[in-house]
Amino acid sequence: MSLPYTMVFTLLMTEMVVFIFLILPLPFKWRRGLLKFLAESPFMGSVQYVMKIVFIFVFILFIDSLNRVIKVEEIKENTYPHHGHGAETNVAARRFYAQRNMYLTGFTLFLSLILNRTFFLILDLLKSEEKMEVIKKQASQQSKEYERVLESETKLKKEIKDLSEIVASHAGAKRDLENLQKQATQQQKEYLRMADENNAMEMKLLGTKSELKKDI
Repeated sequence: MSLPYTMVFTLLMTEMVVFIFLILPLPFKWRRGLLKFLAESPFMGSVQYVMKIVFIFVFILFIDSLNRVIKVEEIKENTYPHHGHGAETNVAARRFYAQRNMYLTGFTLFLSLILNRTFFLILDLLKSEEKMEVIKKQASQQSKEYERVLESETKLKKEIKDLSEIVASHAGAKRDLENLQKQATQQQKEYLRMADENNAMEMKLLGTKSELKKDI
């Protein structure tokens, strides 16, 4: 295998290792820290830039290997009827190497797309989980606030009930006072009426006494 395709094979193995590492069930904190480092690190930004250039190179190799496969297929069609067994073996070997290189570069490109998509999907998932944690904290705080409001409402209802009882007791005392005032007024009126009657009777008695004296 030539040096470029050896490098492509090494890249393919590296992609497979990274892909397996991404799908491992790591703890949430480790996975979040690792993916944040890969997404935000300036060094990883430089690595991604270099990898884009490398994948452009791999894509060129893929196009070249595809062209070689097409040419080998054309040579195969023209060789079998007119040449011997040696030429057929040579064409089969060239076909094998061309297809191997095409599959190698093709799988490398395909896995790079899957790896890139998987990375961003996991990153989005982690962001969603972080948002979910924030929402849970907010919901917990709102629940505590709701419980505090319910407790305050219960206290207010109790205070209102106590005040209502006090007002009711005051209203009863007021009614008793009004009744006492009415009774006192009635008694005063009765006393004045009886006093008036007494005065009238005394005046009548005085008149009767004076008449008796005149008769005598």
